[in-house]
Amino acid sequence: MTNPANKTLYFAYGSNLSLTQMASRCPTSTYHALAALHGWKWIIGERGYANVVASPASATATSTFGLRGRPLAPADEDEDEEERGEDYVVGMLYYLEAADEASLDRAEGVPDAYVKQMLDVDVLGAGGKETGERVQALVYVDVARTGMGVCKEEYVGRMNRGVRDAEGKGMSASYGE
Repeated sequence: MTNPANKTLYFAYGSNLSLTQMASRCPTSTYHALAALHGWKWIIGERGYANVVASPASATATSTFGLRGRPLAPADEDEDEEERGEDYVVGMLYYLEAADEASLDRAEGVPDAYVKQMLDVDVLGAGGKETGERVQALVYVDVARTGMGVCKEEYVGRMNRGVRDAEGKGMSASYGE
């Protein structure tokens, strides 16, 4: 994947899955692909908004897991992460210019609500299958409030729009349930 000069690859997993919301928040952003963030869980955090938290299995290195947090024992090639019980988050990759990133920082409440982390994600192709390409992407993570919360009422509609948009780009409908 060729990264256009001076652009940041951003992994959206919450209401920013919405193409409309991203166009409003980050007018020069461009959608690139679906991606999977392995070893992390998607939650509604304590503030009532989406968050990702590192899975316990990925937070502690053990000899039974490989670099992606996947079991070293052979797995059925046709099984996906969900069938193997592996934690992962599906999101959308966008290219951001500096002004878009600054706008997104304000919208996401950096550094008080979320912090910015560069994490490895696996690019997904047709049918949500991994392409074998791993890239670093900007991910907004609330590291201070990692407990489960109740989704804010105003957030439900935005999340539903985002899930529909992600499904339109090829995310499995069963993942969005």
